[in-house]
Amino acid sequence: MLEIDELCVRRPGFALHLADRRLAAGTRLTIIGPSGGGKSTLLRGLLGLEPSVRLRGLRWLGADLAALPVHRRPFGWLPQELGLWPQLKAIEHVAFARTRGRQLRAAAEDETLLHELGIGHRARALPAQMSGGERQRLAFARVIAQRPAWAVLDEPFSNLDPVIADELGDAFFALARERGMGLIQVTHQVGRHQRTARDDEPFWVIEAGRLTQAGRWDELQRQPATPWIERFVALQH
Repeated sequence: MLEIDELCVRRPGFALHLADRRLAAGTRLTIIGPSGGGKSTLLRGLLGLEPSVRLRGLRWLGADLAALPVHRRPFGWLPQELGLWPQLKAIEHVAFARTRGRQLRAAAEDETLLHELGIGHRARALPAQMSGGERQRLAFARVIAQRPAWAVLDEPFSNLDPVIADELGDAFFALARERGMGLIQVTHQVGRHQRTARDDEPFWVIEAGRLTQAGRWDELQRQPATPWIERFVALQH
């Protein structure tokens, strides 16, 4: 269980507050909300990348994370800009992530992961030699190779057309689920695989630094708590 007793961020002209949230291991959480509402700030606060965050009771499997540095928290981070290393080949990205920075020498599992994500033929390519979709797949591969308890994704499909984004989402979520990873994703576009999910995959809506609704997609559809949620849900069909 990932537990958040209280997370606060205060900056001039902006405040974010989240309290009493629980996520079971392996959960896929989708965070939506208007631009500037605090979604990315929330992710950075969980990761330990937000200097102005105040945390009380951030726990994973009962262990307190609030005082831990970024690299010791159970998260794998995929930022909007992807953060690929321009001097490393695709296979080296995966090997470096798998060994937590200890080596670049590839193993068979690194090759397999690239093939599973459809870029096995680009294993020796540099990021600059890859298409946008291929770079996105490589960024996913690097997160998965770390085998974190939680993959944290900040608008991972924002630069792709909706069809490719939906295909990539299906591929990545399937691989993550196979490996028992939980997912925390900020997005502005809810894919088909999320809209048709039949289990209890939660959505959080963050507006102006506040959680305005939490629930399943069908609950957001039936009883939207704010005008923004009502408009957002209508636009996803």
